[in-house]
Amino acid sequence: MSRLPLTRAVRVAPDLRTTVFEDVDLNLFDLHVANHGHHLGVIMGRTFRGCRIQGPAIMLVSAGVRFDDCSFGDPNGDMRNLVLRPTGDRALGTVPFRDTLFEGCEFYNVGFTGSEQVVSDLLAVGA
Repeated sequence: MSRLPLTRAVRVAPDLRTTVFEDVDLNLFDLHVANHGHHLGVIMGRTFRGCRIQGPAIMLVSAGVRFDDCSFGDPNGDMRNLVLRPTGDRALGTVPFRDTLFEGCEFYNVGFTGSEQVVSDLLAVGA
């Protein structure tokens, strides 16, 4: 059974360092800073269920990241508006994720990037 659309009241995540987030709202940049300061680091081994995840931010999707029954935001009719392709060998300025499950989550003002396979998979969601 789908959790979407999320109709609950706003509930700000009380602890951004936990490994399981359920029915809370959080900002990706705040999550990144709470876990890594201003150092480059990967957010990994997390589970998000029924969360509202906000930007502005670009999520770097890497190995082991799964999206089950998620709303990626309003692509204005075209998923390509939410997906960016890196043109070099790095994607600086992103919030990197690995081995993370997003289940029944809604994303707001978040762009997505990753390997060519990740980009293709995300584009297929909107096809």
